[in-house]
Parts: sequence; C-alpha cells; structure tokens
Amino acid sequence: MISSVRPKQEGLNGAIRKLETALLLLSTAGAESFFASYFPEGLYLDLPLVWALYIGWYSSPAKGAACGLVFGWIHDAISGALLGINGFSKTLVGFGGAYLNRWLVVDSWFSKCFLIGFLSVFDNVMVVVMGNLLGQHIPSGILRRSIIEAVVTGIAGMIIFEAYDYFKSPIKDFRQR
Repeated sequence: MISSVRPKQEGLNGAIRKLETALLLLSTAGAESFFASYFPEGLYLDLPLVWALYIGWYSSPAKGAACGLVFGWIHDAISGALLGINGFSKTLVGFGGAYLNRWLVVDSWFSKCFLIGFLSVFDNVMVVVMGNLLGQHIPSGILRRSIIEAVVTGIAGMIIFEAYDYFKSPIKDFRQR
C-alpha cells in the first residue's frame, strides 16, 4: 500500500558503510561482466539500478546519487553505451530513491516490485532520450525489452532487497529457552 505520509523511521540497515558500498560495486561489476559474457539474458536484470536504488533508499540523497553515478558508469562500461548516459539516469534513480523512501510508505511486496519496475522504465526512458539527443539510434524492440526488464528487475530487485536485509540484519529470536 502506498501512502503519502511516512512516519520517521530508520531502515533495517541504518547506515551503509563505505566498505559495503565498495563490495557491492565490485560484485555488481563482476556479475554484469559474467552476464554480458556467458548469460546475455541475465542482462534483463538491471543490477546496477537495483543497488543504486537500495543505497539511495537507505542513505542520504547525496550518497544515493553518487552511488547511482558509479553504478551507472559500470553499466555503461560493460554494455558498451556512451560513458555517462546510464551514469546520469542512475544518479537520478539513486537520488530519487532517497526521497521516495521518505515520502512514500511502501508496505506490500507488490507495491515495492511495482516501484522498482517503474523506476526501471524511467531509467530506460532516460537512457533512450539522452541517446537520441546525442544522435544514437533507438534500438529496435526497446519497448519490449523495457517491459521485460521492468518485470524482471522489479521482482528480482524486491527479492534482492529482502535477502540482503535479512543477511545484514537477521531476525533475532528473543524467546527464552
């Protein structure tokens, strides 16, 4: 359920540390390189977008934007796009993720998946528009690819969010035995 009033609360993660961010960057670069080389269908999962949104969701807007920029550069370098196009679009996603976490209460899995999927479509629209402004051709089948990528990124992104939250802050059992 999406609501317009958000109570003051810290995320499950509190602050995301610099070492943690660096490890996420390295693991994302490795995973994206693996997908590009051996499993091209895996590129339907926009992993840099998921992590930029996650860091923006649980950090300050400045840290979300900076991480979005670096994750976008990784995506540009691996996908062969003009360096900076994905950097700019993921900067907006990381920055927007920090503000969306404060403005919206997203409780259900469906609404979280929808929000991640919507931001994936926003990211693709920004990349296509900027590429078109720079004289790049619009790839055929971009609408189909954007829809598939939004669904895959939305569902997988929510699973990644939940799994990473559980890994970072496991549920504790305080019952006495």
